[in-house]
Amino acid sequence: MESAMIERIRASAEALRPRMEAFLSDFLKIDTENPPGRNYEKCVRFLGEKMRSLGCEVEYVEVPEEALASLPEESKGFPRYIVVGTFKGTRERPAIHFSGHYDVVPAGGGWTVDPYGGLIADGKIFGRGASDMKSGIAAQIFALETLQHAGIPLKGSFVSSAVPDEETGGQPGMGYLVRSGRLTKENTDYCIITEPLDPDMICLGHRGTLWFTLTFKGVQSHGSMPSEGLNPIEGMRALLERIDRRIRPQLECVSAYPVSPERSRKSTLCITTIQAGSKVNTIPDTCSASFDWRLIPEQSVEWAKGEILSICDDLVREGVILEYAYTPIIEADPTMVDEDQPLVDALKTCGKAVVGKEMGINFSPGMDDQRFAVHEGGLGAAVVYGPGRLALAHKSDEHIAVDDLVKGVEIMAAVAAELLGTKERQ
Repeated sequence: MESAMIERIRASAEALRPRMEAFLSDFLKIDTENPPGRNYEKCVRFLGEKMRSLGCEVEYVEVPEEALASLPEESKGFPRYIVVGTFKGTRERPAIHFSGHYDVVPAGGGWTVDPYGGLIADGKIFGRGASDMKSGIAAQIFALETLQHAGIPLKGSFVSSAVPDEETGGQPGMGYLVRSGRLTKENTDYCIITEPLDPDMICLGHRGTLWFTLTFKGVQSHGSMPSEGLNPIEGMRALLERIDRRIRPQLECVSAYPVSPERSRKSTLCITTIQAGSKVNTIPDTCSASFDWRLIPEQSVEWAKGEILSICDDLVREGVILEYAYTPIIEADPTMVDEDQPLVDALKTCGKAVVGKEMGINFSPGMDDQRFAVHEGGLGAAVVYGPGRLALAHKSDEHIAVDDLVKGVEIMAAVAAELLGTKERQ
């Protein structure tokens, strides 16, 4: 990437700074909390109109009912939408596809500003989704506008999409985008998921995720005669004790991959919900608990699931519980791509030119939409890069520094120009 090209991109991004601020502020004012999934159509129309103003062919996709089986109960009846904007250069290929999710986690408490006010103050933009990850979507759209403002015509195709429901697993969002054939190795050469893993970092993958519920069956009895029953709560206690003895020592292995933050370089297994009983003097007949197990890249869902079910089988055989039911919520193996490839090289080169230092390499502690592009879309050239900061995601007073937003736009614009080619460069 020639320094003259970088300077043109930087000058144009700086000129567009006020427009970026206003756009992201308005974007954050659209409450897209998930669950349940409010204002999704309003959100994609807002984004689509901006894409259309830049000359993109815009497609609005309503996710069909049969693809919504994974929706939680509180989201039933709320439709899901995807928007895809395509700007074609002088030829269709190569094609780079930027994608981000527009749903956000519930605002929660502890805010000192309106989480949906879009406040701009002290060089920052505040709101739920400011870091994770409406800023990423804003940056990918403004990367195209920056190239146009700079008078840099592209040869290949620049695609930008926004999907729902990453915060609840991603199946109706990026999962459907990939399964519907809109993002696969057949039509895409490079993919960047614009999640917040810090503006000077390139993310090559993420830990695996095993979310599941276990329901233990016992025998109901009067609380004054517990020997007449079989308490499944005691069975759950026994499970937790055996997890501590048999599984936790195996979680001390430190990953060789640079997972961020450093504390996440080990596998983590947490019990997150538990339900049992209806009355103080009745031994319940069932006990259910949910678990969140994050797997380092060296581990697999198959291994983790086998460890848990082995313990459950022992509890049944020993008569601690009558039977059990395992219900998967999400089973996603770790995702990783090769660092030695043109997409990563372009991000390193352009990132260094913009931020003035070497870009870091990391892996995400949690899963994200990259896994769909890699595992189902067949794309080896699919990484995560966005302007937001991971440490601010899901927190009260979530925000993004405008400087980070602008730098992210500059890097994305430069990468697109480098990989797609421009008419000015033969």
